Amino acid sequence: MRLIDVKDKITWKLFHKVPRLIYKNDPLWIAPLESDIQKIFTPAHNKTFNDGEAKCMVLLDNNNSPVGRIAAFIDHARNKKREHIKGALGFFECIDDDNAANMLFEAAEQWLTGKEVQIIDGPINFGERDKFWGLLVSGRFAPIYTEPYNPEYYIRFFEDRGYRPYEKVLTLKGRTLDIPNEDFRQTAEKSKKEYGLRVENPDLKNLQKYADDFCAVYNPAFKDFPYYKPLDNKLVYSMFKKLKNVVDPGIISYAYHDDQPVGFCLLMPEINQFLKGANGRINIFTLPGILFRKFKPGRKIIKGLAFGIHPDYQGKGVIPILVDHIYEYGSKKYSHILLTTIRDLNKKMLNAMEHLNVKVDREHIAYRKILDDSIPFKNLNFEKLLGDRG
Repeated sequence: MRLIDVKDKITWKLFHKVPRLIYKNDPLWIAPLESDIQKIFTPAHNKTFNDGEAKCMVLLDNNNSPVGRIAAFIDHARNKKREHIKGALGFFECIDDDNAANMLFEAAEQWLTGKEVQIIDGPINFGERDKFWGLLVSGRFAPIYTEPYNPEYYIRFFEDRGYRPYEKVLTLKGRTLDIPNEDFRQTAEKSKKEYGLRVENPDLKNLQKYADDFCAVYNPAFKDFPYYKPLDNKLVYSMFKKLKNVVDPGIISYAYHDDQPVGFCLLMPEINQFLKGANGRINIFTLPGILFRKFKPGRKIIKGLAFGIHPDYQGKGVIPILVDHIYEYGSKKYSHILLTTIRDLNKKMLNAMEHLNVKVDREHIAYRKILDDSIPFKNLNFEKLLGDRG
């Protein structure tokens, strides 16, 4: 077996072939869009490259067939604010072969140690943590758009290489009709009067305003969390523009005190329910099936894209205001709601989500490996994993 770097169309094709081999007999698997992954490793599409670098590799067997892949990366901008130098790996896929897995890990770790990295996290994303974050350890269901999905044996690969569970993120799921909206409505009406709050759906013709309002809430709300990196208006506006054709403004709400944004609830149709069978590509051959599934009669599934409450307005009923505003429309058009990448340590958010009657549907873990013995290991205070070894 031998490793090659991903650097052109031919090697990118090999990179994308690996998961098709791994999941060819898995009826649950939905291929992530190849374009989404390549954009992450294209400097023009990922601002993390402004002060960061990455390396993608493919493992070929003796017949030159791809049997594994991995990416290693480092964010120098974030490391300037850290006590220790951290690198990461992700987009790992491999056949059930310990030697193959070790070759991939060894190559990624060697590249990172050459950058004087002291800590390695993985599998995570090169950039923001809203996608491709963590190893699936509990809850085997069809993957949600940009949510990691993997065989159970990947857990063994990571743990045998000395990676230890560091941070847990949760996906919550519930029926829209089970949301107790009468309770929310009473609280919402009371909060509107008491605190002078109002709520609205976004006007998709004015995306810049809502990008600005998003940042005005997000940055102060999440500034004390691990991995926090301020979001700038240009980045959010660019993201909103890309999603414009798939979002439904009827399931998005913003709360305000006068003209000051104080909270947001961004939901969107779950895209993977339309991508089944597209094999990771949108083209003239797969587009008819995607459109058929999108416009086929029936209530669809929605995914939570982002929630945020300004610190000055937490505990003032903003969440009931946001939910009540979109409930009537949303519950008629959509059957279930999925809330992804909820940090296990975000107890305020989890307590708030309990009132939506959603339950933990699946769990993902970001692992950590300490390369410097002088650095103590401490995970981010989550419960023992379901099915933990040992």
